[in-house]
Amino acid sequence: MQQYESEQVTAWQYRWGDSEFVNGEPEWIVTPELHSSDWKDIDFPGMPPDRGQHNTVWFKATLPDSDHDYLHPVLYVTSIDLMAEVYLEDKKIYQFGDFNNKQHKSFYGWPWHSINLPNDYAGKTIYFRVFSSYRDIGLWGEVKLFEKTHLLFYLLEKAYFEVLVALFSLFVAIITLAFSMMHRGERHFLYLSLFSLTSAVMLLAENPAVQFVFNYPLVRVYLLAISYYALPVITSLLLSSWFDDWRHKWLINIAVIHFIYLISVIGLSLAGLIELAVTFPIFDAIFAITILLIIGLGISKRYSLASDQHLVMLSFTVYGMFLLLDMGIANSVLPWMHLDISVGALLFALVLMLISLRHYSHVQSALKELNEHLEVKVAERTASLHAYAEAEQERAEQLQRLNVLGARLEELNSRLQTVDNLTEARHLLIKKLPDVFMPVELSVTTSFDGVSFERQLAQVELQELDGSYNVFVYLVLNNLSSKKLIKQDNLNDFINRVKLRLGVTLSSIKLKEELHRFSFEDALTGLANRRFFDLALHRETQLANRQKNPLSLLICDIDHFKHFNDEYGHEVGDFVLKTLAQLMNEFFRETDIPCRYGGEEFVVIMPGATIDDATEKAELLRRIVADKQMVFNGKHIDSITISIGIADLTPSRSESEQLLSDADKALYIAKECGRNRVETTHP
Repeated sequence: MQQYESEQVTAWQYRWGDSEFVNGEPEWIVTPELHSSDWKDIDFPGMPPDRGQHNTVWFKATLPDSDHDYLHPVLYVTSIDLMAEVYLEDKKIYQFGDFNNKQHKSFYGWPWHSINLPNDYAGKTIYFRVFSSYRDIGLWGEVKLFEKTHLLFYLLEKAYFEVLVALFSLFVAIITLAFSMMHRGERHFLYLSLFSLTSAVMLLAENPAVQFVFNYPLVRVYLLAISYYALPVITSLLLSSWFDDWRHKWLINIAVIHFIYLISVIGLSLAGLIELAVTFPIFDAIFAITILLIIGLGISKRYSLASDQHLVMLSFTVYGMFLLLDMGIANSVLPWMHLDISVGALLFALVLMLISLRHYSHVQSALKELNEHLEVKVAERTASLHAYAEAEQERAEQLQRLNVLGARLEELNSRLQTVDNLTEARHLLIKKLPDVFMPVELSVTTSFDGVSFERQLAQVELQELDGSYNVFVYLVLNNLSSKKLIKQDNLNDFINRVKLRLGVTLSSIKLKEELHRFSFEDALTGLANRRFFDLALHRETQLANRQKNPLSLLICDIDHFKHFNDEYGHEVGDFVLKTLAQLMNEFFRETDIPCRYGGEEFVVIMPGATIDDATEKAELLRRIVADKQMVFNGKHIDSITISIGIADLTPSRSESEQLLSDADKALYIAKECGRNRVETTHP
């Protein structure tokens, strides 16, 4: 290793407590002659004796008058517990941490420090004001003078081996992770991968060279803590997968304890309830015991472990010894020295790589045997695959054809859903359903009469409202050979699909037809009902006004119908109503609109009819009704007469409501004047 020019700073003194500040300057520095007797000698500016309850300490030393001609002198400090202000004579030249907020936060990480010095530093006194609520207080590691560029190379030289080991561990982690994914049932490869990964993160987090590219000390400490605290969790889980006796339970409990510690301290620290620094000594004590327990459990099972497990156990033992030594140095149990724990990590990574290579070799051998076996199987199945491919090709063609047929069916069904009545629906199916079945040639008919049995393909049925079924159309083959173009099973399935889809749509049309009829038709007489009359009168009135055409309205009422109903009964009364409705249907023009208005009242809308035309028509209807012989169940019953009121559309009577009201008034006059007569209203 190259030797870089550097000098130790010696002859340190310390003083517990904190200085008063006068005008922002520490009194102990401004008037050193008044406090010289309070300073005590110490070999190194860290962990002075007799700390008691003190959290603040001052260190001072005189910077040496060196023969080195530094161009950019710096003072290098390995680490500080926990925060510090640095003064050269009475000038503050460096600060790490916020002393004004020290009661709330005192831990900012453990970076190395490079303190810039002026060129005339020699012989001047340097002061360190240090605060720590941690177990340790003061400077830690090395305190040396360097040329700034030399310090850079010094740190890189110290760090490069750890970086290489960390990168190698990451590579091993990836390799073992790949094996764990290939063999999901073998969890030990996953644990080995995680162990390598945490070791790599731990090495990188505390590596001094990383500070050059990632100068976030507290983040690095969190990464260090998470990876460091996770080591015993992963190790215990790894070893637990090897055992199936009481050792398994012990190791699981150890893993749980460490996992709870990891989650708790990281969570509390992030929440600001504790400083992360204070958790390291506690963990070191627990981890030291855990390392010894794990080594002891491994030794107790040494005779039943496989060769790979022996290698892992041996490498962990060596790695564990390095970790124990590092704990001793970090907790001042052992004197400070530069200990490279990456050697232990490297050994563990090399063992994992060796295990991975051996496993890879075994896998390759197994793959070779499997490949030879597969070649034999492939040769045996090639012929059957050709046959299967041909069958699959045919099946694909059939499926494609069925998809085409299905698309045609859905298109036809969509058109059918827009149809308003069954007659139109039948015409559409006769015309378009044969196109759906192409290339099968067929026609659609309304019966199988005269059709041979082999040409009778299928029937599409319509479900009536009472639940019964009637054949709606028949499918007849025109070309028997075309039937073979589609496999019989596929054709049968498609026919069933056609019958189901079209049957549902036809039932919907039937229901729509019936609902339309029920909503505008009087159930007893078959004439249009009151609802239809209201709409028709409004429509015809607007049309007549717009086109300046005449329009007349008749209101008819059966004379003494209540007395007739009471004498003969409701059944005869219904017969009379239906008879009158039939006469009106036969009597009036196609353009006239007879409706049952309610009870024994009927109305007739007569578009294009003047008041004289309507009166003449009404008088003729009255005579026909009066002359009509009524025979019910073979017995003659009394004849009926009707009274009729008429109103026509005039400039003063241009609204449908007024037209209806005036016609009703005319009917009232007809009844008042003795019934069996026709009366009109005048403008």
